[in-house]
Amino acid sequence: MFKPIIPLILALGLSAAAFADTLQLRPDAPQRYVVKRGDTLWDISGRYLTAPWKWPQLWNMNRDEVKNPHWIYPGNVLYLEMVDGKPRLRLDSSALRVVKLSPRVRAEQLDGAIPTIPAKIIDPFLKRPLLIEDEASYLRSPKIIAGPDNRVILSTTDRAYSQGLDAGGLWQAYRLGRTITDPDSGEVLGHEATYGGDLMVDKLDEVSTLSVRKIAEEVLVGDHLLKSLPAPLLNYTPHEPPPELEGRIVTSYAGVNEIGQQFNVLINRGARDGVEVGHVFGIYRAPRQISVDKKQQVTLPSEKVGRLIVFRVFNKASYALVLDATQPILVKDRIAQP
Repeated sequence: MFKPIIPLILALGLSAAAFADTLQLRPDAPQRYVVKRGDTLWDISGRYLTAPWKWPQLWNMNRDEVKNPHWIYPGNVLYLEMVDGKPRLRLDSSALRVVKLSPRVRAEQLDGAIPTIPAKIIDPFLKRPLLIEDEASYLRSPKIIAGPDNRVILSTTDRAYSQGLDAGGLWQAYRLGRTITDPDSGEVLGHEATYGGDLMVDKLDEVSTLSVRKIAEEVLVGDHLLKSLPAPLLNYTPHEPPPELEGRIVTSYAGVNEIGQQFNVLINRGARDGVEVGHVFGIYRAPRQISVDKKQQVTLPSEKVGRLIVFRVFNKASYALVLDATQPILVKDRIAQP
């Protein structure tokens, strides 16, 4: 049985005159590339383009299709060809995956379509409470009212009791963390949610009984509970934000001061500002002043130090993954066009 995938015939049309302002091929772009396990669409686009965030143009996708990219799989072969004087990237149709069904003792999971960015890095952050924007709703949510004895800190397999649960299953324990403010306006963007761990409902009642299944940081009596839901199925298709959309890095998820590649950060722009999942921003060092000969104050120019991609959007702020960094990224560094 053949497992169909959408053919990828990718019309680039990258003549120097027509695409000088939009796409630029890397001088070492491969003529033939075999997709490997662990590749991402961002990685592959980076092999062909100097600006990989423009990959929807590389894959010949219009604005509506950007949210539903054509997936490719490990083992597929990509070819870069010249057609009518223009480069074109195509998928070798003879390399389409074939899945044969036959009796077997042990089943193996087939390779899935390659993701846009490394899924394992951000998946945990799609399931966790990250930012509490509505403190009133937080205060109304169910909470742990007691443990098995007089202890405040609960351990794995400990019994816990809660009021206000409306469903069984898995719940997440969390509490208010740091208050996050906009470094420019001083506006409160929300409160960082400190994720403690997971609890499973053993008996749903007016006072429900739960057991601690997982400790992430620590689960405390007094923690609030949020129903655990599957991570949303989103396509993190990189695309440019509007030219006027700029902001700053507010904090890193780990709270470190110097941020590197594949760190998660919070930016001070959200849905109300037009931020979308998949927006790619350049990261620019905030200008700093130095004294020259103890007399003259000189402002150093802003430098580009990396790029990030937004993967979770709240109303006033968003979480993003640092894709690359040429030097340590700092809190309050500016984000703008990539």
